[in-house]
Amino acid sequence: MWEKPIATDKWSIKAIVLHIAHWDNHLLNVIIPAVKTGEGMIFPEFDSFNARATQKAKRLSGENVLQLAKTSRSSLIEALQSLSQETLTSHTTANGVTHCPHHGVPYTLAYIVTEFIEHDRHHQQQIDALLGRTS
Repeated sequence: MWEKPIATDKWSIKAIVLHIAHWDNHLLNVIIPAVKTGEGMIFPEFDSFNARATQKAKRLSGENVLQLAKTSRSSLIEALQSLSQETLTSHTTANGVTHCPHHGVPYTLAYIVTEFIEHDRHHQQQIDALLGRTS
């Protein structure tokens, strides 16, 4: 199950789960500290960042990936819950840009977290469809 791609030439379930965990770790270790210090959010080039996660997934078992994902998500939730409302909603930048080019709203950590929730739901729906489940 872990190695099965969601479609032809697409990632496996294992790669998707590690991809999500990889982004959780980036939020935890880079984005949150930068927002707390007022530096603004820095996002890497997406394709190479994602490629590192999918390559790492090939070397790990499904169980290892799942444990990494659980740990990173728990740590991220704990870190987010510890933040003040001001930190979550203060205007910041994403790679120097002040507003989301798609929605025109100012960047905040809360906005970025909401975007990542939608991103994760998209991947969850892909996995659910592959496994014949509805979410």
